[in-house]
Amino acid sequence: MDKLVLYCKSYVNDFERFKVLLESVNKYNLDNIHFYVSVPVNDINLFKQLDGVKVVSDESIVSTKSQGWVQQQIVKSRFWTLGLCENYLCLDSDCYFIKPFGFKDFMYDDETPFTVIHEQKELFSWTVNKTKTLGFDPKDSYMRDRDKIMQIFGRSGKYYDFGPVPVIWSRKVWEDLENNYIKPNNLSFGDLINSSASEFSWYGESLLAFKSIPLYPVEPLFKVFHYAQQIQEYKNQGYTEQMIAQNYYGIIMQSNYNAQSKY
Repeated sequence: MDKLVLYCKSYVNDFERFKVLLESVNKYNLDNIHFYVSVPVNDINLFKQLDGVKVVSDESIVSTKSQGWVQQQIVKSRFWTLGLCENYLCLDSDCYFIKPFGFKDFMYDDETPFTVIHEQKELFSWTVNKTKTLGFDPKDSYMRDRDKIMQIFGRSGKYYDFGPVPVIWSRKVWEDLENNYIKPNNLSFGDLINSSASEFSWYGESLLAFKSIPLYPVEPLFKVFHYAQQIQEYKNQGYTEQMIAQNYYGIIMQSNYNAQSKY
């Protein structure tokens, strides 16, 4: 069983974006960390044409099917059940690396991964004067979503964000969530996602509650462009990939607003 692997949940509609991610992994993966992608069984032959990635089916991870985004979150959060690794760097198809990376960038030591945990201040500093433009207050919805899970685990205090991707997940944390909360309450992981749709928060709050692994915090690993306007502002200010690489390992060009594949 590998100490750490790279993993991405993808499908046919994200094939071109995934190829950009794979190209960056093949270019910058200093320690040749194994890379896995899971896709619906109908898409397996398409993805098996690619070099440098091991392909498994979503159905081998989760047999039951939910709808769309919920199913995606369930599959990503259950990858550990395949028994391929102790920890995995969970990626999305709309991100890519922009500089070399290796085992020590994601693992504190041979056993313990770093944990992405922060207060999302960078995004909220940008949105604080844009609530009218956006039509809602991102910070308000952020806090309400996290309240539900914090109350379940009896935690008060700061509202933490345990994402975005890439995140480094430990099998031990997911196992403790299953054994200490899901099974005793006769639930499935799908029930958790349907009640509060943030796999990041379920993982992070579970880690804080059950202390499955030591907590070694890191801020987000990739620069995320949550909105198209952010990309344009960055370009107008003259930011290049080389500048972004001084603080981040990669970039996320979110597919939900049809951003181009690369910055």
